[in-house]
Amino acid sequence: MASLLDPFGLVPRTVAAAKVGLKVAGWTEQQALRVLSARLAAPGVAPRALEGPKPTATIDEKMRSLLDRAIDQSTGGGQSELFHRLIDQLVPDEARIISALSDGSTAPLVSVRMRTATGGPGRLVLANASLVGRTANLALPHLTPNYVTHLLTLGLVERGPEDGAMKQDYEILMAESYVLKAIKAATRGPLAARVDKRTLRLTALGRELWEAAAGMRR
Repeated sequence: MASLLDPFGLVPRTVAAAKVGLKVAGWTEQQALRVLSARLAAPGVAPRALEGPKPTATIDEKMRSLLDRAIDQSTGGGQSELFHRLIDQLVPDEARIISALSDGSTAPLVSVRMRTATGGPGRLVLANASLVGRTANLALPHLTPNYVTHLLTLGLVERGPEDGAMKQDYEILMAESYVLKAIKAATRGPLAARVDKRTLRLTALGRELWEAAAGMRR
């Protein structure tokens, strides 16, 4: 029966529809729960949520895997995998250093140390500063020592003896702001900083890596 608040009698109809909707929703939810329960109870089927994290391979398993792969790996395949691993560890500036040295040239390299009271070498203040940071047109030339140290660790570059023909190049390198700062920090009163002069060049491995990459670009 219609009332002043519900002149068209819509409230009973709405309530009834809502009850039907709730019954349908309840039935649907029950069916979904039954299906899920059946899946959980099925033999050999386990939901991902209930699976524990997959155990990582042990050191022994990783070594055995490498040894198994080595049985069938050719020289070319091993070299290619090594080169891929090396390149994956490089940043663009380091690739530029390799490129700058790829013609067989060398670059001046200096390290700065403090001196002890006896005049011997003391604490290392700056290692592997090189003018290659400028000649290779690096984006971050002040990080050249970091790049060179990393390339040394990878075995792609190596240190050589001081080159007397590079006297002017050494002077330019030692005028770099970060090198001057290191020399100042390593100087203690009358004890001047010790500057070790060396050269930087590609190793045989570094040349092979560059030649392989250059060959792929042809």
